[in-house]
Amino acid sequence: MPLVLLGLLTTAAATGVLSGVDPKVGVGVAFGLAFAALVLSDVTVGLCVLGFLSFMDILPTIEALSLAKIAGLLLAISWIATITTRPEAPSLARERPWLTALLVAFAAWATLSVAWAESRGNATTSLLRYLPNLLLFPIAYTAVRERRHALAVVLVLIGGATLAAAAGILSPPPNPGAFEPARATGTIGDANELAAALVVGLFLAATIVLDRARAPLLRAACLGTAAMCLAGILLSLSRGGLVALGAASVVAVVVAGRWRAPMLAAGLALCTSAIFYFALLASVPARERVTEVGTGTGRTDLWTVGLRMVKAKPLNGVGVGNFQDASVHYLLQPGLIHRGDFIITTPKIAHNTYLQAFAEMGLPGGLLFLAIVVAGAGCTLMAARTAARTAQLELELLARGLFVATAGFLAAAFFISENYSKLMWILLALGPALLAISRRST
Repeated sequence: MPLVLLGLLTTAAATGVLSGVDPKVGVGVAFGLAFAALVLSDVTVGLCVLGFLSFMDILPTIEALSLAKIAGLLLAISWIATITTRPEAPSLARERPWLTALLVAFAAWATLSVAWAESRGNATTSLLRYLPNLLLFPIAYTAVRERRHALAVVLVLIGGATLAAAAGILSPPPNPGAFEPARATGTIGDANELAAALVVGLFLAATIVLDRARAPLLRAACLGTAAMCLAGILLSLSRGGLVALGAASVVAVVVAGRWRAPMLAAGLALCTSAIFYFALLASVPARERVTEVGTGTGRTDLWTVGLRMVKAKPLNGVGVGNFQDASVHYLLQPGLIHRGDFIITTPKIAHNTYLQAFAEMGLPGGLLFLAIVVAGAGCTLMAARTAARTAQLELELLARGLFVATAGFLAAAFFISENYSKLMWILLALGPALLAISRRST
């Protein structure tokens, strides 16, 4: 205890000295200490903080170290402290060995692919982004032990979506030109990624609205969030986001169970709102961007190159994180490429999460990636069915809503590369945790 007190006094004194030298630095240090204490205080709190920050990509960074990465590191430290001091804590490795084996196999194959990557530096960077995301599965399994923990994470994700949508609506980017429509980017910084995140927020918020056990004020606030998310998706002018919105609406009707009627009505309302906006309210450039697909602004060219990579190296791929480095080698082949600048001058990522995994890590890595995605989402659906059989109404609704939100994001991921997305990995990692909760409550 004396050492702890001495450490606290030393930290406080140092913060005071820094404030005297530069108040901004002092405030930053104080905020950082408070942030660290919050994340380290409890692994569940840390997961909630990371979930909220997954909507805040435009926050300032320290070189390549973003606030979300710092939160992820602190969360990992908090989780290690939890499992070492509480042997009774839920363990993914002990209770879900098959899923743990999938995660380890994927990490091992991604690590192995560094050996044949053209740019080992980019491969190592990519690997160091994959590994913390994979670690979210055991972390979430330990952090989300009860229904209230799952609800807390979902509410925090809704809060992040609310802020992202509000930023996209209230602070639209400047118009790039008379023939180029302005697109909302919110706190994400990219219109397509904003739309994908807001699809998640919309359906999670709708889940709370449908839960009559929640406070009326909370349900009303979530209804407002759902409306803001829809507006943000429309203003993003993201075709992938609109496809994801439609796909999630269909999935919602299919898996809604006893809530099928209200979800069908909500889906029809969403489709009607989108048609009304683009038919009557949107500008001509905005309408044309959504309705005239063409080459997908170069996306189809990137897909062509990605498929060539898979065909040329089906077993090992070009190496994790090396899509941009290797794409130039697959340009001069039979077949028309419209946007060669996206491959030569400014190389782009695959703009397809699944294709990028297959192109970079071959069939073994791509199939392992898909297996993890299916396992995470499948556990969520199994949790909903288990909760339905055991009359856990609130947990059933929460699991069904989470599954729909995950399905929407995974649909959007077909048009963007979200391989390192914290939001996607958190959604997938919640599945096994919810399944464990539903089975422990039987």
